[in-house]
Amino acid sequence: MTKDRDITALLRHAYGRFDRRLPIGPVTWPFHDLLWIHQGRARIRFEDGDHVDLSAPDGILILPGTPFSGEAVGGAATASVCHFRMSGAEGAGHRRAPVPERIDLQALVRLALRLAKDSPEATERRTRLLRAILDGFDAGTGAPERDRRAQRLAQAWDQAAANLGGMRSLVDVAALIGLRESALRTLHREVHGTPAGAHLRELRLTRAEALLATTGLTLAEIARQVGYGHAETLSAAFQQSRGMTPGGFRRHARPFA
Repeated sequence: MTKDRDITALLRHAYGRFDRRLPIGPVTWPFHDLLWIHQGRARIRFEDGDHVDLSAPDGILILPGTPFSGEAVGGAATASVCHFRMSGAEGAGHRRAPVPERIDLQALVRLALRLAKDSPEATERRTRLLRAILDGFDAGTGAPERDRRAQRLAQAWDQAAANLGGMRSLVDVAALIGLRESALRTLHREVHGTPAGAHLRELRLTRAEALLATTGLTLAEIARQVGYGHAETLSAAFQQSRGMTPGGFRRHARPFA
């Protein structure tokens, strides 16, 4: 548990991608490592033979002194890392982001990335934000029935994320798990407290970011792959949500190894 411990140092915050040519580790960090998968899938392996499969949006908190390595599954994965120190002793190990918390945690992780880039000197605000993220990791998964419903919803979004070009609307997402659109909207709001339409839009834009950062595809090609009919529609949605044009994002995107 982290709620009774203080964050003593923010060390590194980075966003990028890794694949089979650029895996993670093997490495053992002397500090906390928050790894968040924004797009794609990854497998994190531990020295004892255990492994964790992450499918966006998903994250893992790796504790100091924990030997691990990782690789993308099925192609490249877009991810962010946050390295930090905390007071007190804590044994090696890891913690997974609870399913019902993941969408909200991703929003916080994205904000933390933006602050690290635009206002690195704002350490107090960045520390408070990281504390909120860690509180999400400490949260329980809720009652068993709620967890089952959350898992079913996560299944739909995982499948939708893998085929965004074929997801014309929420009707197509709902059909993946045998629901009507209205039932999917209700389920998503019950589990996450946010609109399902907003989540579908976020999946499209997150995937667009990954393609902008890692490929030379034209904006029209990216729009088709993420489910927008026209480049202009993608561009307008991207600028409204991200505060910059797709071209501006592509120029500033950098991978990490």
